[in-house]
Amino acid sequence: MIVYTKLATLLKEKKMAWKDLCNSGIAANTPQKFSQNRPISTESLNKVCEYLHVQPSEIMEWIPDAEYENQTAEKAKIEAQIAELQAKLKRM
Repeated sequence: MIVYTKLATLLKEKKMAWKDLCNSGIAANTPQKFSQNRPISTESLNKVCEYLHVQPSEIMEWIPDAEYENQTAEKAKIEAQIAELQAKLKRM
């Protein structure tokens, strides 16, 4: 699975938002694809690298699908626990 966590970190460091990537000439929905680790065309990837003056390895990385699925499942479990605790807190 290709993930763009490095891109998210880079944007934070540059005090930029995902939507700022539209200035590179990519489609308006492409920043959302990056933020959700969805497939991106090499053309869009090239535009973002050109815009940010970075190599692709500076904004993306590959992790095994099984590892990604485990991380996603663990994150969902933790988010459910947080929601449960917040609901409990509101009832107090």
